[in-house]
Amino acid sequence: MNSNRVISVGIIVRLVLLLTINSYVYPQQDSSKASLGETLSSDASVMLHDAGEIFGAPLHFSEREWITTGGIAAGTLVLFLVDESARSLSQRNQSSIGDDLAEVGRQYGREVYGISLGGGLYAGGLIFKNKSVRETGYMLFESIVFAGVTTTVLKSVIGRSRPSEEEGSTRIRGFQTRLETTSLPSGHATVAFAVSSLLGERIGNPYATVGLYSLATLTALSRVYNDAHWFSDTFLGAAVGMASGIAVGRLHDDAAHHSSLRVVPFFGGMRVEITF
Repeated sequence: MNSNRVISVGIIVRLVLLLTINSYVYPQQDSSKASLGETLSSDASVMLHDAGEIFGAPLHFSEREWITTGGIAAGTLVLFLVDESARSLSQRNQSSIGDDLAEVGRQYGREVYGISLGGGLYAGGLIFKNKSVRETGYMLFESIVFAGVTTTVLKSVIGRSRPSEEEGSTRIRGFQTRLETTSLPSGHATVAFAVSSLLGERIGNPYATVGLYSLATLTALSRVYNDAHWFSDTFLGAAVGMASGIAVGRLHDDAAHHSSLRVVPFFGGMRVEITF
């Protein structure tokens, strides 16, 4: 499969996702009378607030959240034990079909496509005055950026060598700036799971969720297949991406339900309820 065809596949996949979101979830129109400048300014403020909430979250982690974080770290370390065998297995089972699937997975994990999709959704939401589609656009951008920053910091601090460096799965230098030679976590896996988890949260359709996570899993496997990452790298990248996508999605769900006004029947009449 040549690069042009792969890129076309990536574009088609994202167009399908765009249509799925638009058809399944967010038909409502934005009734706000705000100007374009006011809308852009408001959304920028929301994203800055979200960044503070996400990166400040560890300061308020519950015991359960710390246990989950510890479990992910422990799981990554345990997978170090199978990294060499997983690499050998993948390199022994190369094929033309495998090459094509791996390339599709690699493309899905490229941040340029995820950010482009987010930008397309945001622009479409502005043009068609669809608030939820617009929100999905900047939430997708947030998910990728927040996860990407986390992965970049971890890669630099840990400094684990990639398989192609032929230094073994346990070679860790620490504090590296050349990220093209650092391995843990996988950036492609991070982006793929950030995209899939956020869209899964927003779409809320089990079939779409299965498809989205299948694509993300293909991305993770492709990085091992292409000898670009160790298996444990993709596990941690998937965890970082999922954590970012789910956190961003739920942050906005909580904000949407933080306060509401509704009119309900009350002893033959009606009453107004405001909840916070």
